Amino acid sequence: MKYLIIILFILFPVMLSAQTLINKNIIAQIETGETALLNARWEQANRTYDSLRQENQTSPVGYLYLAGVLQSKMIAFEENLESDRFFSLLDSTIILSKKILADCTERDSALCYLLLGHQNAYRAMWESRFGSNLSAISYGFKARNRYDKGVEIDPTLNDLYFGLGSYHYWKTVKAGILTWTGILKNDRKKGISEINRAIDSSLFSKNAARSAMIWVYINEKEYEKAITLAGEMHEKYPDGNFFLWPQAESYYKLKKYPEAIEIYNTILNRIKAEPGNYFNIIEAVYHLYQSYIKSNDKENADRMLLYFDSIKDNFPKQTRRKQRRKILFLDRRL
Repeated sequence: MKYLIIILFILFPVMLSAQTLINKNIIAQIETGETALLNARWEQANRTYDSLRQENQTSPVGYLYLAGVLQSKMIAFEENLESDRFFSLLDSTIILSKKILADCTERDSALCYLLLGHQNAYRAMWESRFGSNLSAISYGFKARNRYDKGVEIDPTLNDLYFGLGSYHYWKTVKAGILTWTGILKNDRKKGISEINRAIDSSLFSKNAARSAMIWVYINEKEYEKAITLAGEMHEKYPDGNFFLWPQAESYYKLKKYPEAIEIYNTILNRIKAEPGNYFNIIEAVYHLYQSYIKSNDKENADRMLLYFDSIKDNFPKQTRRKQRRKILFLDRRL
């Protein structure tokens, strides 16, 4: 879910500072779509951004936002949905951004490189979920290069530092031993600093950077900070599960099992009402079982096992592969 939360916010801040790519009507549409998206109202978000695309067909904005809806839904459900349309929208983003770059102001040029960076980030995320890890790394480097180019053109566009900070931090975390040995540079602190710069000084990326910091806090084992920030974000977007997941994980890692149980149960009850979404059902059931056991509540732990047993034959092949370890763990306790 951490990627999902970072991806959801990548798009929103970008366009508000542009002089030729934005107006008050577009801002209002972006905000309406964002609210729908973060509240998991997928169709409403899609309609809003499709209207934006149709009204501004020479602008890359609507195309990228529509791709963002698909990306968010794919990550939320852990399913490869409408990938042909997804990549077509990203291709349109590239074509239209390059047309604008041929003749525009420095600010619009920096914004276009931000858009080009984002579409590469989307491709990297898709590859990490459904394709090749090597391709994901390649697209990640391309995204960073586009962000760097944007900073070179207009270093005052602080929204760029959200993308760069996320790249620098998670690249270092994922590199592991390669940074310890000096093969790759350790940019962990640099990434955190850049995300904080976006929080403090970006035009419209403050929520995006705060969202990214939730998962940085968790990775840094600063769980109380993650709970506080995720709680603030959930208050703003209460109908989505995006900020419930990091709260539940933080409570679980703090061994505050009653609080973790309450939130995981909320998540489970919500996603039970959705068709499919077995990946996240398994995730919630696994953590609920563990939390009940660690709370010496065998009755509710057994209830989780019975529920798991009643649905496991419905798991798609892809879900079985991705959740193999947790499925095996629960199966052995039946």
